[in-house]
Amino acid sequence: MAGNGPAQIRYNSRVRVLLFGGSFDPPHLGHAALLSAAAERVRPERILVIPAFQSPLKKERPASATERLRMIERGLLPALPARWRRLCRVDAAELRSRRRVYTIETVSRLRAAHPDWELHFVAGSDAAADWKRWRRHRSLSALCRWWTALRPGAQARSIPKHFSLLARRMPAVSSTALRADLAAGLDCSASLHPGAAAWIARRGLYGTGALSELRAGLKPGRFAHTLAVRRLCEDLARRWKEDPRRASAAGLLHDCGRLIPRRRLAAYARARGLAVPLLEETALRQPGLLHAAVGADLARRRFGCRDRAVLRAIDRHTLGSRRMSLLDKIVYVADAVSEDRRHPAAAPLRRLARRDLDAAFAACLGAKLSHALSRQGWLHPLSVSLWNSLHERP
Repeated sequence: MAGNGPAQIRYNSRVRVLLFGGSFDPPHLGHAALLSAAAERVRPERILVIPAFQSPLKKERPASATERLRMIERGLLPALPARWRRLCRVDAAELRSRRRVYTIETVSRLRAAHPDWELHFVAGSDAAADWKRWRRHRSLSALCRWWTALRPGAQARSIPKHFSLLARRMPAVSSTALRADLAAGLDCSASLHPGAAAWIARRGLYGTGALSELRAGLKPGRFAHTLAVRRLCEDLARRWKEDPRRASAAGLLHDCGRLIPRRRLAAYARARGLAVPLLEETALRQPGLLHAAVGADLARRRFGCRDRAVLRAIDRHTLGSRRMSLLDKIVYVADAVSEDRRHPAAAPLRRLARRDLDAAFAACLGAKLSHALSRQGWLHPLSVSLWNSLHERP
């Protein structure tokens, strides 16, 4: 195995094997950097990348086992230096099991099957810091030699003592943040190998198909509005210390309900059993208002959004709610006063939103109600209730 690689020194004639497990959802250049750093230190004769079917420490699994395997083949292995890539194989046993497999099961299996192997396991600093949550972690610590490296922001004191720290500093990239960036349509080329990026785009993973689908399905003016709302959401999120990735995703998808024709919104809501307040009355008097609730459902079903806060912000961006989170208010205000809005109050309210978000939110709600009254339109009771709640005496 090691004939083409660097000179190897065996301890007790055992074969040094480096294990690297994880969800790889998606695999990114931080994974490649961590595995390369560990290989430089361990000098293994074999490397096994072990993708989990379902990580024991994570609830989410946005991409399927097959998709993640393909991304590893196209975007993790090619990102490794050639001398380590030649030694690298994918152990797909956990994927084939179609169940949650604990690391102690995998390590025990490999030790039983290969008693001549000297096992080393490399894990990210986040996983290492969560060591006490690993199944049978006390027994597991004795089965391998353990390695990790610090990602920016990680603290060495959070790493258990049985982990050896690699000197190399890791890139500031995580799969969680990367999925949010991809869903928001941001440029992620600095974090992904081109092979992984191409596969993600080809398969429309992590919501990357959202932009093209919205561009194709929305009228040009509505699509321009969508991009303007996303920009303002990001801006206000940074100003008020909300997660800009989360705000960007909510802004991008806030009007995806407009993909459903107005005349079909009520039927969609009924068919999906959506809990829309006053559904029938709204369908009769102002069916367009249903696009927010329908949009939240579409964001989850069609675009793969699993962030409940984002889905709530989409649902509340038109009628609001008596309990509005910071993200809810950001999306509500951004929709009302984005740069494509031409009404006279839009620019002053944008400036106000950067000084006092709550005041801007109340002003936007008041402007919506005033506009409806000026046209002798129907006022949705939910918006009226929200207005009254803002003016209740303490």
